[in-house]
Amino acid sequence: MAHAAAAATASRHSAWQGTQAVPADPILGLVAAFKADAAPRKVNLAQGAFRTDEGLPLVLPSVVEAERRVSSALASGAIDKEYLPIEGDATFRTLSAKLIFGDESAALAEGRCATLQTLSGTGAVSVAAAALCRMAGARTIHVPDPSWGNHGHIFRSAGLEVQTYAYLDHRTGTTLDFDGMRAALSGLPRGSVVLLHACAHNPTGIDPSGEEWQELAELFAGRGLVALFDSAYQGYASGDLDADAASVRAFEAAGVLPVACQSYAKSLGLYGERIGAVNFVCASREEAEAVLSTVKQTIVRPAYSSPPLHGARLAAEVLGDAALFAQWRGELRGMANRVHRMRVLLADALRAEGAPSPDGGDWGHVVDQIGMFAYTGLSASHVDSLRERHHVYLTRDGRMSMAAMKPADIEYVARAVRSVLAE
Repeated sequence: MAHAAAAATASRHSAWQGTQAVPADPILGLVAAFKADAAPRKVNLAQGAFRTDEGLPLVLPSVVEAERRVSSALASGAIDKEYLPIEGDATFRTLSAKLIFGDESAALAEGRCATLQTLSGTGAVSVAAAALCRMAGARTIHVPDPSWGNHGHIFRSAGLEVQTYAYLDHRTGTTLDFDGMRAALSGLPRGSVVLLHACAHNPTGIDPSGEEWQELAELFAGRGLVALFDSAYQGYASGDLDADAASVRAFEAAGVLPVACQSYAKSLGLYGERIGAVNFVCASREEAEAVLSTVKQTIVRPAYSSPPLHGARLAAEVLGDAALFAQWRGELRGMANRVHRMRVLLADALRAEGAPSPDGGDWGHVVDQIGMFAYTGLSASHVDSLRERHHVYLTRDGRMSMAAMKPADIEYVARAVRSVLAE
């Protein structure tokens, strides 16, 4: 019987027989390795997910209340589980566009923004990339050096060549090279597509200042560059929804027609609900209608037909109810403040341990950076040693998730960092 089964298997033709396994995703692979690590003391600072001081996932109270309301409406028969339209929930789309562009947006007032609900931020960037390639004729996209690891995969999958422009100052490894950034962007051909992180740049946590954003907006307007914003942390970065959208709003005010991608994974904690949006600011209402219809029918419909229903209802409930919205703003401030507190505690602990900062400073960059990550300046070999000797997990570029840091782990991590730096 065994011989017959083996012979039958050997005679089968598989379409996948030449497929070779690919390495695990750099971040998700680390998460899997952390879970498999049997060490009694281990710290996961690799994944970008918010945790409480106790290291637990957080479901925001505003979202819990939204969930209660949606569940009640479903139980009463007031709502159902029918498909959403291809472009997504109408209420959510309107509220999401207003959140990022603000009350003073000329594009929203004039109906010049085509907004679609997407599969979180990754889906938003994917839809934007496909539209830029297929509809706008883009062949290349310029991304900051460095950028989120998945950006390159998304853009290449859409058919775009990925080129980089100066962003991180490699002399320090922890600060912005704005002069190099400005020079690189000034030299791009008219119509070039450029990816920008709206706030809390991932992985570095280093953003241009308000004045620098304004200068960039004028540069883009003057040179006719296409701005693609990835906004994954609005409200979560600084605790202020308006401050974290200032870059996008400055570009629109300067006359640029940006494409803005949004995610509600971090800011609303809707990680698994996959809720996001992509916004195409256009030159006219007619153009926006044409863009919306084309993206719907040629990009979204063949890919996934319609976006998730439940998470969109939760987001719309929080964004659209005055009391819940105010509560959420307070929760955002609380999350941002916790992350900043972890930054201060870690920098103080590193100084107390006498750990030498890789940039020659006093670890001030850990405090000065913004968002959920600290770009420590640690090398790949340092990171490997942290994982192998101390069971502290970071990504190999030295990115550390401050949102996942627990107060109880601060001293242990600081001692581990001092130890590997002394090797």
